[in-house]
Amino acid sequence: MQLRQGNKNLINDLVKKAYIGEVMLPDFQRNFVWSRQDVEELIKSLLENMFVGTFLIQDVTPDNLPFKVIPIEGVKNVNPDFYERPNILILDGQQRLSSMFYALYEPNIPLKNVTNPYRFFINIEELLKDNIDDAVFSWSVAWREYKSLLNEDGIYHYKTLKEEKILPISLLKEDFSKLWFKKLREFDLSDEESEKIYSYIENILNYQVLTLEVSINEKPETIAVLFEKINRTGIKLSIFDLLTARLYKFLNLRGKWEESFENYENIKKISVNNKRDTTIPYYIIQSIALNNGLSIKAREMLKINENILNENIWNMYVKKFDNFVNRFLDKNEYGIANVEKWLPYKPMLIVLLALEVLENRNYEKINQWYWSAVFSERFSGSTETKLMKDYKELKTWFDDEKIPESVLEMRDILFKTFTILDKRYSGNSVYKGVFNLLFINEARDFYENDKIKFSVNELEDHHIFPKQFLKDKGVKVNFDIVANRTLITSTTNKKISKKSPSTYINEMIKLHKSEEVVKNILKKHFINEDMYKILLNTKEDSSIEKIEKNFNKFVEIREELVKKKIAKLIGLKNDQPL
Repeated sequence: MQLRQGNKNLINDLVKKAYIGEVMLPDFQRNFVWSRQDVEELIKSLLENMFVGTFLIQDVTPDNLPFKVIPIEGVKNVNPDFYERPNILILDGQQRLSSMFYALYEPNIPLKNVTNPYRFFINIEELLKDNIDDAVFSWSVAWREYKSLLNEDGIYHYKTLKEEKILPISLLKEDFSKLWFKKLREFDLSDEESEKIYSYIENILNYQVLTLEVSINEKPETIAVLFEKINRTGIKLSIFDLLTARLYKFLNLRGKWEESFENYENIKKISVNNKRDTTIPYYIIQSIALNNGLSIKAREMLKINENILNENIWNMYVKKFDNFVNRFLDKNEYGIANVEKWLPYKPMLIVLLALEVLENRNYEKINQWYWSAVFSERFSGSTETKLMKDYKELKTWFDDEKIPESVLEMRDILFKTFTILDKRYSGNSVYKGVFNLLFINEARDFYENDKIKFSVNELEDHHIFPKQFLKDKGVKVNFDIVANRTLITSTTNKKISKKSPSTYINEMIKLHKSEEVVKNILKKHFINEDMYKILLNTKEDSSIEKIEKNFNKFVEIREELVKKKIAKLIGLKNDQPL
């Protein structure tokens, strides 16, 4: 691809052209995601006439666009007469241009990580001191300080601005020279001070950005690959975004995803109710690629065309995906009570969906692979190559007895080297997998005797040997490991607090009026009769040595119980490796 240096453009001119639809973005651009602090930093750089990077653009004609185009975010909010007639596409520079548009035109949309829109200002007194860092600031539209600057019509009151010596950035989009000398110069400034402020403002008004230009005849797919490499803001475009641009003449991919998100409740659940920042639509396309014998690696995915991905195929896969998610989340096969907290490996959904489409799928074998991957931490590193390998081996396994390598490996290590006694990080797949088993067991709360899955939003990760009890007694053990963890309600967790195991077990007996009921509750948490006795014998006045011995014995037995459960899930007979 040939790039050439283009003309220098005033950043203000680009913003104004964006307002009237002459400057637009290709549809594969990500959303405007800069925070208000980012916007402030850009304004400071412009005030000081510092270099803010080049813009990559493509000159186009409205009747021959290489991509579907979208406006700068916020344009339609402030320009009811917006009409797209693009002659420039911004390929790189969106966040900077959108930031200036936001500051100048003040659309009523919030920025990243805030609830209300923000407005941007210059403090004249700080600017006179050349204190740029404090000169630029922003206020929420909900704040009293901001509202005090407005008149009854919601317009900036010039008298108040002068009194406070505050200059809204949005005034720079007007004929500022005329505005300054007619209405704003009376900031009680000397001629020298006035000239100093105006020279700073001119740095913004006359700031020229250097542009690099892409040939108008460059192929769209070449530009898409180039764009994948551009990452000035730290936000890498997904292949889904690039495919959206590639296929826009045949399929409105983003529109189909948004439609699917709104129409299928299960898809909404697996996306954690987040329509924008989710990998789910890309996973669906990767599943389609797998079933077409294609690689799911990023560069290869860009080769997908309308014969592989079209509206009928998308609709079919989405429907299959919704049915799969219903089983995955609601039938307790996998114990995923909360996707955000307890889904071990999200990319596994790619293979699971691809298999769901096959007519000869075998759920028993799929489940053995799933649990083998979870407890062997198979996808803790690079995933795409392993996913493709496992998909092929599973398809073969459906037709004959050749067991996938991933399943054989887990069966081999389960009773040899596998352990949960070193797993303490809640993001680890083994850690999550153990908690999944609690949901599958339909474990109940210790005090309330209600299934934990019914209190999923109120659950806490409880130390069976309470953490504070062990600390207070000075016992040196690894109390955070998953073998000493289970799930109970936050209310119960607070009640147990730093009590000894014996104390809260006796409270359970008193509450449930039956030792057998308590034992049955604990059994669902992988706590058997021997472990129950260990808990009863760990008292407030037990010695450090006894508590440490009891703890170590308890977690060893619990590990064995968990291993026996895993053995059944991965197809081992008699709890022994094959």
